[in-house]
Amino acid sequence: MYKEFGTLEDLCHEIEVDKHWTGAESSLRNRYPIRFVLFENFGDFGDFVQVCQDHDVYVQSIEKWMKDGQDDKLITYSQLAALFEAYIKSLPANDFVIAPFSEITRFYDNAHYAEFDSLLKTIRLIQSPEEAQHDHQRIYVPVIGMQSKVSKFKDDPNIHIWEYRSGTEYDNYHLILTKGTTYGVKGLEEHYTLCEDLRHWIALWKNVGAKIKPQIICTSKCIFANSNNAQPDNAFKYTICNNVFEFLTKGLRIDFGKLNAREEDMPYWEELASNIDVADFDFDAFVNQRFNTSSLNEENAFVQTWFEYKDEFSRWLLKTYFVWKTEECNYLIRVLENVASLGSSDLFSQIATQIFEEPLDETSISQRLSLLREAKRQHVQITSLAEQKVKAKLSAMAADPERGPLFAMKYMSPLTLSEQCLMTEWVGHGKIEKNYIKTLFPELYAYLLPSSVQTEKVNGWINEYFQEYCLSKVGNSQTENLANKLKELNASQVSFETWRNGFKTVKTFMHNRQDIDIYYWIDGLGVDWIPFITRVIEKHKADGVFLNEIYVAASELPTVTSVNKTKLDEMADGKLEKIGDIDKFAHTQKKYPAYLIEEFRIVEDSISKVLSLYNGKKIAFVSDHGVSYMAQFGAGLNLAGVETDHAGRCGHWLKGSAPADNNYVVLDDGKTLCSLNNNSLSAKTPIGQGAHGGTTPEEVLVPIIIVSSQKNANVYSAKLQSNEIVASSPIVRYTIKGISSIDTPYVTYNGVDYELHNMDGDVYESERLNLVSTSTRIILHIGEFKQTDNLSINTGVQENDLFGF
Repeated sequence: MYKEFGTLEDLCHEIEVDKHWTGAESSLRNRYPIRFVLFENFGDFGDFVQVCQDHDVYVQSIEKWMKDGQDDKLITYSQLAALFEAYIKSLPANDFVIAPFSEITRFYDNAHYAEFDSLLKTIRLIQSPEEAQHDHQRIYVPVIGMQSKVSKFKDDPNIHIWEYRSGTEYDNYHLILTKGTTYGVKGLEEHYTLCEDLRHWIALWKNVGAKIKPQIICTSKCIFANSNNAQPDNAFKYTICNNVFEFLTKGLRIDFGKLNAREEDMPYWEELASNIDVADFDFDAFVNQRFNTSSLNEENAFVQTWFEYKDEFSRWLLKTYFVWKTEECNYLIRVLENVASLGSSDLFSQIATQIFEEPLDETSISQRLSLLREAKRQHVQITSLAEQKVKAKLSAMAADPERGPLFAMKYMSPLTLSEQCLMTEWVGHGKIEKNYIKTLFPELYAYLLPSSVQTEKVNGWINEYFQEYCLSKVGNSQTENLANKLKELNASQVSFETWRNGFKTVKTFMHNRQDIDIYYWIDGLGVDWIPFITRVIEKHKADGVFLNEIYVAASELPTVTSVNKTKLDEMADGKLEKIGDIDKFAHTQKKYPAYLIEEFRIVEDSISKVLSLYNGKKIAFVSDHGVSYMAQFGAGLNLAGVETDHAGRCGHWLKGSAPADNNYVVLDDGKTLCSLNNNSLSAKTPIGQGAHGGTTPEEVLVPIIIVSSQKNANVYSAKLQSNEIVASSPIVRYTIKGISSIDTPYVTYNGVDYELHNMDGDVYESERLNLVSTSTRIILHIGEFKQTDNLSINTGVQENDLFGF
């Protein structure tokens, strides 16, 4: 039996009529006391309960029927039916409202098991005790917002359904459901009604008042598990939060923009949630405060913060924030969206490799390079798989006739050993100019810089010679110029001794140098390392150490440690310390070009170890001999009657005096031999092995490098001899005064650096310039000294006189 009412007065009148019914069906009405009262909202329900209480109708909460210890266990429909029956049979004749009924039954599974339907069909037939029937007892069961579920019973004559449609607009409740937690979010009670289990849920609705806020957060696991059964529902809007991210975004409506949440990220979202206070949470402000910064929207700020904060949550937060904050989907954002790990190796592996899967984009390439530079400074090592991919992609680009090494250099970074090896090969084999690797591989660039050591005019050849030697070493093949120069210098013992006698020994050079506090000996350090070491020392200006003097000296023969170490000890008078050993490394067989890169590390570490702990003393770096990597390209003479040493670079004639020969030098004892060229006195020097003991300039000549806390107070004067430059001879000449032994003058033209070479006295000449008619300025550099001159460029192209006759 169904009736609809538009006013509360009409409903109350029906209650009064029903209560005192005396006509037909009175016995049935009295026998079956339950009346289902259907409401659209809790406001109407509250008004109804108030009227009932004013008319001595009692309210019974189902909460009291729950057993102790089962606060979050759903009462099944059969249990609830039995509780209804037991309660009604135990009642006196009074009338009661049993509530809340719908706040339990809305979660019954009515779609698959018709639990709600079965409950209504069962309890509608519960009979009052005879005494209660005599007094016309009535049991009112409010049902709120479940019109769709009750509608099928409207035509059933055996059930009383009264529906109250007041037409009054009430805001329905927003029910936010989670599975047992609010994830540590603070300040919720100020803005939400909190409900922790089924018992609290039932107690919440037994008397609806203003204390219930429009938004309710319910953490009952029981309700969460059955929440889908409640929909559709006129009384509640449901937001079911299956995880913390849904709770923050869908439940609390915190805006995280385009962010998505992966399952593996949930622990980090939970930690973030525990730091949130809903009263004043601002994601932007929170992140900047945590990382003590005001802006994290640039890749440099991102990567610096990444390395400063190494815990997983901080890195996840930084990554998440950067994706959220950055509007443009730049290269770093695309990488962050693809990388799952929070380790530096995996992140920078993705940064290094993802570029090869994307279309050519100069902006992305530039951003990637900036990120990988910082990774290099932080000593990051990407995975071996990523490094293999980078090498394979760069090699394929270089091998492509339509691209080549110059195109591949767009994608080159300073990060990996493989990239350094490729750059070494390409520069060494003349595929790219050294200027292309100036910032990407500064160690190789520094090693290849021409030496501008100031020497007597007769020894001026050494700068050109060692430039060719360095090119040969980096190219893993002796250049024709180096081979010809060596033939000239060491054509015979006489020609060798002629140039060798033009140099003092280290001991002679440093005789009576009382200003040197300590000598550091690097075993096997040759003149080829002077430009490299100069750049290393420049890095330590902040430590208060300055390069003062550079000299080139000669080793004693044979050029081995056992001979020359004694001389160094005598010179240093107890003030000699060993800090590096290029010699030991040279004697091992190695693969090109990786051994060069390892040598760079050995030398730089040796110098930096001293300078980083600099205490203001005056220091001299010295060596016992140099090392030749050209010997590996020579032949094995396999001389009979010679006992050789040091891979055949020197030896001892076993019987009598050694005969003269242009392949070796015979020392004063008449028995000791030293190779004059790259040929070994015995078997061929193994490939990949450095050697010493012979008489090539790289074995004989060694540097003396002096540093102190006092900067040289040099005063330079420079004059460009002619500002006119022609294409047939694209060089510039300067007259420069004040050059010291440590100065390496060079010029910058059209963005490219060119070394200056001492020609005679104060005259210096540049390398050949690549002329550009529109570029007319040239800058001279000597340390911190700079001078700019204007050029008049004559490219040699003649234009027709359009008006000539």
